[in-house]
Amino acid sequence: MEKISVGGEAGGAGGAYSYNALKRLDNIWSNICTQPTGPQETQQIVSRVSGFSQDYSMGNNLVGTFDIVVCGGTLGIFLATALCAKGLRVAVVERNAIKGRDQEWNISRKEMKELIEVGVLTEDEIEEVIAAKFNPNRCGFENLGDIWVEDILNLGVSPAKLVETVKRRFVSLGGVILEDCSLSSIVIYDDLAVMQLSKGDTLSSRLVIDAMGNFSPILKQIKRGRKPDGMCLVVGSCAHGFKENSSSDVIYSSSSVTKVADSNVQLFWEAFPAGSGPLDRTTYMFTYTEPQSTSPSLEDLLEEYWKLMPKYQGVSLDELEILRVVYGIFPTYRNSPLQAAFDRVLQFGDASGIQSPVSFGGFGSLTRHLGRLSNGIYEAINGDFLDTDSLSKLNPYMPNLSASWLFQRAMSAKQQLDVSPGFTNELLHVNFSCMQRLGDPVLRPFLQDIIQFGPLAKTLGLVMLTKPQIIPSIFRQVGIPVLLDWSVHFFMLGLYTFLSAYIDPLIRPSLEGLPSKTKFEWMRRLEAWKYGAGLDYEL
Repeated sequence: MEKISVGGEAGGAGGAYSYNALKRLDNIWSNICTQPTGPQETQQIVSRVSGFSQDYSMGNNLVGTFDIVVCGGTLGIFLATALCAKGLRVAVVERNAIKGRDQEWNISRKEMKELIEVGVLTEDEIEEVIAAKFNPNRCGFENLGDIWVEDILNLGVSPAKLVETVKRRFVSLGGVILEDCSLSSIVIYDDLAVMQLSKGDTLSSRLVIDAMGNFSPILKQIKRGRKPDGMCLVVGSCAHGFKENSSSDVIYSSSSVTKVADSNVQLFWEAFPAGSGPLDRTTYMFTYTEPQSTSPSLEDLLEEYWKLMPKYQGVSLDELEILRVVYGIFPTYRNSPLQAAFDRVLQFGDASGIQSPVSFGGFGSLTRHLGRLSNGIYEAINGDFLDTDSLSKLNPYMPNLSASWLFQRAMSAKQQLDVSPGFTNELLHVNFSCMQRLGDPVLRPFLQDIIQFGPLAKTLGLVMLTKPQIIPSIFRQVGIPVLLDWSVHFFMLGLYTFLSAYIDPLIRPSLEGLPSKTKFEWMRRLEAWKYGAGLDYEL
């Protein structure tokens, strides 16, 4: 790693490549593993003061007053641009420079088109930022067979080009960017949020959007430093020298539960052709775990990665030139998305927990929810619905997101194995085989992290008919309490599906005649039904 150039390092998850950055992240991960499970003392970034901002001195360093200030620019710039396109005064605060990493984001064309719909990109700009295209895409499990699909995560998008393009659009629309300065504090008044920045500048805004990711200081304050319920650990590399490089792996497991350091882990892989050259390929190895003292470090996983990757890809390390090493930690919480905890402050992206607990990419969930959130935020600003209760309706309970928590538990290796080491591969293979038999309307939404009631019910039914003997092992693997909790979310998934499909069309025509606050609340409720049931997905 010391020999690899790290000039392309950027902020955000997966943006750093150096060995020193790996050690720093491992230190954060170690602290999470060893911290107590209860609430912790955290820095108080946000405070609430009764009265109006004009009654208090803001000092002489007031940079400006905005409708919205977005804190965190790597992904926040997308929402900021969508809001700016609606005519709002928006600023973005970023502690580093707003730039995308060199390592590509893998996504499907469907998600990219969602950026066009909200006015963030044009069709031509999308083509310019796509660095690689590849098909087919594999889902495979150890010695059990492969399932091949087309057009799933089959684009490699250059974050560097994408973020720069969106940044230019934001500035052209009148947006203001404040780089190399971090947030120090926010004071919430009755009329405004006043922000102090690290360089001494002051901003005031009607709404603050926290897009600072999984380790946002505001998020730590809200959660009171509570330990995550689960964690996805990812290591990998981009290297030159791969001969077979036209297809991708969406998910692949090449082994049963194995030991890394002092911990049992179930290892999974992803692999994608890279846009930097025809022989360049990115391979990721990842695992799901609970934060505990025996959990492996990223460096432990990276050592295992170098041992296993050559066999997985059918190459020798001597044949490869390592271009960069990538790694990341992605915490998940059972109670997601996060409800607003303060007036005038809203979590967005990874900070909100809107991403699936089985996915370690926030970009796909960002594109999916960008239209919904930008419209909702615009209505909240226009109607001055910026209290805690109103903002919470923008990050509502979504049963399909809560239901997917079970899948992370099923894919995590327990430290005291009471199922066979090959159970996870067997379970995943039978599920994917059943989804393939049921066709694209079942398989494709699942592969794009969207859980729907009908496809899930059909898959579970077919699994029970195809392999009923696996059911006792599922109970042992995930535990009765988790299954009971999941059953509630599964029921709610069915209920939301019914409400969105049959009740929404009856209610929607009458919304125009309602008072603006009531209409705002009902629009958010209808969106929660639709998105919470996965009915926003179209083949």
